[in-house]
Amino acid sequence: MRKKLILVTGLVATVALVATAAYAAVGVTFTSSFSKNKANTSTGVKVDFVANDPAAEQPPIMNKIVINFQKGGKFNGKKFPKCTTNTLLSKGPSGCPKGSKMGSGTGVGYAKPVVTDPVNAKLTIFNGGNSILVFVLPDLGPTFVTPCSISGGYNLTCSIPPIKTLPSAPDAAVGTVKTLTKAATVKKGKKKLGFVVTPKTCKKSWTTNASFFFQTGEVVKASSSQKCKK
Repeated sequence: MRKKLILVTGLVATVALVATAAYAAVGVTFTSSFSKNKANTSTGVKVDFVANDPAAEQPPIMNKIVINFQKGGKFNGKKFPKCTTNTLLSKGPSGCPKGSKMGSGTGVGYAKPVVTDPVNAKLTIFNGGNSILVFVLPDLGPTFVTPCSISGGYNLTCSIPPIKTLPSAPDAAVGTVKTLTKAATVKKGKKKLGFVVTPKTCKKSWTTNASFFFQTGEVVKASSSQKCKK
């Protein structure tokens, strides 16, 4: 009887521990949509996400984001004016050529306990040709650039560099990001090319899948979908 009681107690404790670990896991709320939901059309792109950890004052440090849009779309950055990371870091957005700006957004970071208030940032998105460059202007700390390489047509892999705040403070952790790129076209011969073009086909809806990587080794997967039309 005593052995059974010990076994039951141990099982209950194990279940409670697993439940607590599951509850305390890092979570990411993610939404993404094209501004035009018609197939094979020049479009803007909206990407929003919020990272949180119920067991901590702030989420762990995020160091990479992979976003896979619905297959069949395209990014024509090589056909548009381009900026570079070096230009953004040395001259800022004003140093980039006209037509290279794709959009803008906002971000919120956390560096507790040294920096008690959230660190807000202005985001400006530029075309890098075969990449997208996000110029980050935070309220606290130096400016930096998050580069996002392009693969598979228009999928993104964004490498987030260390986000510095105060000399005595830890690096900031990404909490919230909201971005919106505009729909734009350029004429090449008799054709008009869009910065971003929606998938060629539509089967009722398009799905975007994202993976968020953290320094702790955790990876959070999320998806978002929107209705589309041919």
